[in-house]
Amino acid sequence: MRSFSKISAVVSTTALIAALVLPASAMAVELSSSSPSYGDKVSLIHNDYGKTVVIKSDISIDELQKMRDTLKDQSQQIEELKRSGGSSSSSSGRELDELKNKVKEQDRELETLGRQVEDLKRNSGSSSNSNSSEISNLKQKVNDQDRAMDQLKRTVEDLSRKVK
Repeated sequence: MRSFSKISAVVSTTALIAALVLPASAMAVELSSSSPSYGDKVSLIHNDYGKTVVIKSDISIDELQKMRDTLKDQSQQIEELKRSGGSSSSSSGRELDELKNKVKEQDRELETLGRQVEDLKRNSGSSSNSNSSEISNLKQKVNDQDRAMDQLKRTVEDLSRKVK
């Protein structure tokens, strides 16, 4: 309600200025000490072909109040978006770094498994049956690692698009 009194002070001041500006013969404005109501219209000083007149606008006091409240709400939402936008991008950046590190680690593991497969192929002379099952197991691990790596790459790409 406090802001309503500020608006009524502006309206009263406008009416007072209008009363002072208008010549005495054109004084049709009566000043009152009563409080304005929400349906009241804001008065304006208007130049009508060289003649200064007070006119009633189409803007009511309650519309001014609604506009002010809307601006206040929008300002708060913008500030909230600024705060949340900054924190989400930094957390996404951290997640992205963690995923990149996991991909690098899995690349190293894949290289190690690949070398082990090559060593097993070279040493597969007499014990080919047991090596064959080990090779199958290693191939399965490599395939699993490949799938996991593909999934991580897709996740990194998705997060990269979100960060942009």
